[in-house]
Amino acid sequence: MKKFTPQFRGGAWSDGLKVLHVYLLPDLTVDRELAQLTASCHEAMAPYPITLLTGGLLHTTVEMIADTTADRISAAERQDLVEALHKHIGDLAPFQITAGSPIANKAGALLDLAPDEPLIDLKGHVQDALIEARGPDVIQHDGGRHHMSLGYSWDTANSDPLQSALRRISPSHVPFHVSQVHLLEVGFDERPRDNGKTAWEISWNSVAVIPLNA
Repeated sequence: MKKFTPQFRGGAWSDGLKVLHVYLLPDLTVDRELAQLTASCHEAMAPYPITLLTGGLLHTTVEMIADTTADRISAAERQDLVEALHKHIGDLAPFQITAGSPIANKAGALLDLAPDEPLIDLKGHVQDALIEARGPDVIQHDGGRHHMSLGYSWDTANSDPLQSALRRISPSHVPFHVSQVHLLEVGFDERPRDNGKTAWEISWNSVAVIPLNA
């Protein structure tokens, strides 16, 4: 693994920059098996240079509002986004997917999510909502396969032993219930770590929660 650096519009993130995102945030009081799996993963990750995403920082990115930064989106424009999201996803039914297996990668570690179909369908509806509210330039990132981030690496390390440790965790697949999406103002700040290194640490403020099957 190597140091994780967040990206915005094809370039490195600027310290303190904030951008609106649509995330899935697990409710670990409901998904107790997911809470146990992430705790086991974090235990395996502890010896590595990874900033762990514990508790409320666990997340799955659905889409980034990438046409501009959060400070340039007015309260009225945010309300347009909220209304469009309600319109496009409010009739979708809640669903259950599987989180796992845990995977070590070049940026830290994550939980794979499957099956793809309900997540792809949800993302399509979210994209339709964002485009309706802001136009086609709002979508500028691919994002790859859906996953739940477990932590971001802040230094170089051999991830092979970590992958072996993650593979020994059992059960490695647990339910993840999706019943709402979150519109958030997401920021990354570069913080000091050991030996003069720095780490990108995520934080966010809630803009709105949009339930499925409202």
